[in-house]
Amino acid sequence: MATEYPESYDAVDEKYESIGFEALTAREKAIYTIWWIEAEVNNGGFHAYFWNSASDHADIALKSLNEIGAIKTAALLEKAIDTAFSSSLPLTREDRQSQLEIDEDNKMDKLDELDSSFYEYAENFHKMLNDYLAK
Repeated sequence: MATEYPESYDAVDEKYESIGFEALTAREKAIYTIWWIEAEVNNGGFHAYFWNSASDHADIALKSLNEIGAIKTAALLEKAIDTAFSSSLPLTREDRQSQLEIDEDNKMDKLDELDSSFYEYAENFHKMLNDYLAK
């Protein structure tokens, strides 16, 4: 079984770019949101994920991680949301950025710990996603 993202990621991204997120199927949303959480966290941690537009769909990413059985990774995302936003994920990027700046140093320290846990890859969510898509 492949341990990488489905080859269909590129097609999903093209579909997103041409007709938008809401036009994606639930499976396509899972591919898209899980790919972006990994890309952003690996690029700059959960802070970068929340700061950038990728987290516009953090709620779907959380749901998708749980659906594919990546409960440890989903728990990290939940803890990051709680750390950054006191459990309530702001709906707009501007609101997320404003809230991230409140007590930012303290939040960064806590988010850095969660980043380290994410980088351990306790779950092979690539394989889990592929298995989910094969059902």
